[in-house]
Amino acid sequence: MNSFAEVIDALGGPVKFGAAVGVPDSHARTMKARNSIPAEYWPTVVSEAEKLGVEAITYESLAVMFARSRGKLPSPEAA
Repeated sequence: MNSFAEVIDALGGPVKFGAAVGVPDSHARTMKARNSIPAEYWPTVVSEAEKLGVEAITYESLAVMFARSRGKLPSPEAA
């Protein structure tokens, strides 16, 4: 899992993701388009991933995605 957009898809797409984290699906679509999930949603995202058995979504993986999005780590393609 290399992007926040992939996280949203792994949790069922914008509609299911939005319902899980408590935002309208229009906002979830915006998060996906921006490839960004604000940190205040991470606890719910990790909890939902655990419920669905999506082992690749962890606090660490979200933090790495965030750091890459800010240019603090190389992208997986560059590694």
